[in-house]
Amino acid sequence: MPEELKNVVIVGANSSMSVIQSIHKKLPQTHRIVLIEANEYAFFPPAALRAGVAPSWENQVVASLDKVFGEKSRHVLIKGTKAINFDDKSVKVDKTTKLGDNIPYDILLLATGSNYAFPCRPDTQSMEIKDHLKTMQDEFKKAQKVVIVGGGPLGVEMAGELCERYTDKEVTLVHSQGDLCGKEVGLHNELHKQLTKLGANIVLNERVDNIKEINFGYGDERTIKTTSGKELQADYIFNAMGTKPNVSLVQAFEESLISDKGLVKVNDKLLVDSPKLGRVFAMGDIVDVDELKTFVNAKRHSSYIATNILSLSTGKEASKKYSTGPTIMAVAVGMKGGAIRLGCLSFGAWAGSFKGRTLFTDIFQNTYKPLD
Repeated sequence: MPEELKNVVIVGANSSMSVIQSIHKKLPQTHRIVLIEANEYAFFPPAALRAGVAPSWENQVVASLDKVFGEKSRHVLIKGTKAINFDDKSVKVDKTTKLGDNIPYDILLLATGSNYAFPCRPDTQSMEIKDHLKTMQDEFKKAQKVVIVGGGPLGVEMAGELCERYTDKEVTLVHSQGDLCGKEVGLHNELHKQLTKLGANIVLNERVDNIKEINFGYGDERTIKTTSGKELQADYIFNAMGTKPNVSLVQAFEESLISDKGLVKVNDKLLVDSPKLGRVFAMGDIVDVDELKTFVNAKRHSSYIATNILSLSTGKEASKKYSTGPTIMAVAVGMKGGAIRLGCLSFGAWAGSFKGRTLFTDIFQNTYKPLD
């Protein structure tokens, strides 16, 4: 009988595809990739806000996973299936698959991302996601007074999408800090100027006082009260209050592997920092690395992890040490505006529109074309 293949199990398709592209042809014949994705499809969060506002954009943020591995490929796709826990030998999933419900691994990569409010995180595992995005588009079209709670990149980009498309709506952004996207990013002045020019009302250094009482989404007009006593009326309240890294798998394995920041502790090879888990990598939003949690940095993790996976699969040690790069953040303000931070430099609308025109959905769609 042929020797059983060893599994390189990857949990989460979104940020891990660069790793898969790098290793799928280079892995020794003794190994195969087993990609476990909770959804029935691939999803692209960087363009999800526009997909919740602009008709037809729901098609740009969803892609089929079915042809990533060819019919004759030894690599395996398991979609519509959630990883529910793991140990030092296997990953347990929530349903019986072609490999069973307890999938052994030689190497494991956790790329579970962050939990966002819809639409940046899908609210369904099925292809009904497109219908849900269309419903959101219709609700924004009907709304007259929109309040966005949170002035990070999500809040800024949603305000830009709405103000650019709907000049007749009242759009207010409430931010608890004094700088949009945070002082450390250094893009506040440019973003504030562009949003104000588009007609957005920006309320800074204010928190929503009745946050526990309000219902997010579309509905009857209701009142938002800020900490200074301001009262804002809204028939659509959008939650842009940031993200929560999805560290539950590691937390369930061992609570002490979660840092004070709520992130997974990793060593300089991006291996989970535990002597029990010498062949388990983590990447993207969930890792405790001193850098911004961005799509760019997740891509940066990929090249290091791919090299180290190939080393482990051929009997060598993981030796490529991760080093952070320059600060890079691009924030779109609609299709024509935005701002970019690149190291110590910042650029305005002409550079921001480089992201805003397509939101890189063309790259996303190409990512899921057949690899074999």
